[in-house]
Amino acid sequence: MEEQKKKRDRIGVILHTIYLLMLVASVVLLARIFYLQVIWKPDPRIERQLRQPVHKEELAPKRGNILASDGRILATSFPRYQLVIDPSVQKVDLSRLDSATRNKRENEWRSALHEFSIELASVCPQSSAQEYEKKILDARARGSQYLRLGKPVELEQYERLRGCELLKMGRNRGGVYTEEVATRRYPYGNLGLRTIGFVREPKPGVTNNYVGIDGKFDYILHGQDGVMYTKKTDDGFIRDYDSLYVEAIDGADVRTTLNIDYQDLADAVLRSQIQDNPEIEGGCCVIMEVETGAIRAMVNLKRDEKSGRLGEWENFAIGRRGEPGSVFKITTLMTALEDGIIKSLDDRIPTNHSVIPGYTFEEDKHITRDWEQAKHSYRVPIIFGVQKSSNYVFRYLALTNFESRPKEFIDRLYMYGLGTSFDFDIDGLKAPYIPSPDSPGWSKYDLGQIAMGYTVGVTPLHLITFYNAIANKGKMMKPYLIESIEKNGTVLQKRGPQILNAAICKTATADTLTRALESVTSKGGTGWRLGKAKCVVAGKTGTAYVYLEGKDGHRGGYKDELGRHKCQGTFVGYFPTENPQYSIICTIYSKLSSVDYYGGTIPAEVCRRVVDKIYDIDPYWNETL
Repeated sequence: MEEQKKKRDRIGVILHTIYLLMLVASVVLLARIFYLQVIWKPDPRIERQLRQPVHKEELAPKRGNILASDGRILATSFPRYQLVIDPSVQKVDLSRLDSATRNKRENEWRSALHEFSIELASVCPQSSAQEYEKKILDARARGSQYLRLGKPVELEQYERLRGCELLKMGRNRGGVYTEEVATRRYPYGNLGLRTIGFVREPKPGVTNNYVGIDGKFDYILHGQDGVMYTKKTDDGFIRDYDSLYVEAIDGADVRTTLNIDYQDLADAVLRSQIQDNPEIEGGCCVIMEVETGAIRAMVNLKRDEKSGRLGEWENFAIGRRGEPGSVFKITTLMTALEDGIIKSLDDRIPTNHSVIPGYTFEEDKHITRDWEQAKHSYRVPIIFGVQKSSNYVFRYLALTNFESRPKEFIDRLYMYGLGTSFDFDIDGLKAPYIPSPDSPGWSKYDLGQIAMGYTVGVTPLHLITFYNAIANKGKMMKPYLIESIEKNGTVLQKRGPQILNAAICKTATADTLTRALESVTSKGGTGWRLGKAKCVVAGKTGTAYVYLEGKDGHRGGYKDELGRHKCQGTFVGYFPTENPQYSIICTIYSKLSSVDYYGGTIPAEVCRRVVDKIYDIDPYWNETL
């Protein structure tokens, strides 16, 4: 028994010893694993030799196109090629060779580099051949592995460079390779560029990098980025099939309402009328389809301060809010007709020598000279006030009927869509401004000023929307630029006309206003230039001084200390009067000057010429003829 007990004790000691040894070994092993995984770092030189480096590459999708209403391309993307060189690649390769071979290869590489630099300078003339060669050799001396060469080149230019020996050596010996750069191209140049838009790389001091349709619909046009991992081999980088791969999804196309022919002719006409007059800062011209609200053309030309060249630098049509002047008077006439204050355009009001009791407004010579003296009458018809754009007539209508209840008058302006903004298809639409009788800054003179188009602020787009509603028998359509979202010819999302207000006025009121506006152009009114158009146009002129903000201790006002002023001249209307197809507006902005620029001059002439050109090519008149 004693012998068996001793034997069992020995076995137990052995087992415990084995257990302890295994426990210690396990602890050591775990500690070693922890050290290798967390603490220990391999020799970088050995690691580079044994491990294939894996690189993450983003796959850029093809950006969608922007199309005109008929499908013609307004903006598209195509690849350009950025030349890049790894100057160290040949140096590393030579270190593995014997002296004779190394010298031979070095001479071959330098000879190929010299030839390549000459060709590169002819393709990318930003630097000379000597400068390119020096840049590459200097980068090589620094141990640089990445150097961009010139600006991105076109495919045909790259094909020309591919004949160089340095590129024939391949990326691993010559060191030259390309990076594809997506580039936006505009087949019609800068035509409508502020509306078509663009997306640019962020730059210091530049906040608006997403402009127009291209910017607003970037999320649709861009598509979805993909990702791919590559690894380096003796033949260059290849896809790593053991890693994640996400395919890029190309962007969709955006079809606009723009008629590129109308855009072209409106641009050409506006440019011809203002380019030779350095006192004009710029102007805009918008053409809208009456029935739908579709924008067929939106031209914005601004003069560059240094060169004097006109270009699409600013979107006046949506971003320039100002006092519109006499084109706003039709809101007063609409209100008077809607409320039954006047029954007919032939209704008459007393002239009062253009004086309104209690108000110190300037003399209205249309009343004192053109009516009282010419007609020998002291009661003037409303239609005369419209034709001659009489300030007195519209002040009288507003003050006589709404002086004790100005809020009712202001509320009507909101109903006409001139006090609120709307969601437009491109960013930058300025909200209109109309003072409120409830605000502390309200003056007893404000109502009279609003009646003639001062004290309020609206954009040209708001004005044409209002006049378009008159042409459309009172139905106010929302202006829009986007017809549909498409991909590979399939419509993914259909957009179209939207109603802002089903009836801003009665049909009878709209018809009466049309007769009034037609008389402005055809019966010797301020828009007489439109009387020469190839079809009958109804419209209104407007001229306003631009308020100058005070600076350097000077109080703001409509004139500076030298008596100079800025003008905003506008013509807005629609055609043909008997069955309106299009609304049109042209607004010009002058610099500080002692000259007045009226809405009945350049803006009216621009609209007349545009109307004539549309008459010659639009299917509506071709079918009629």
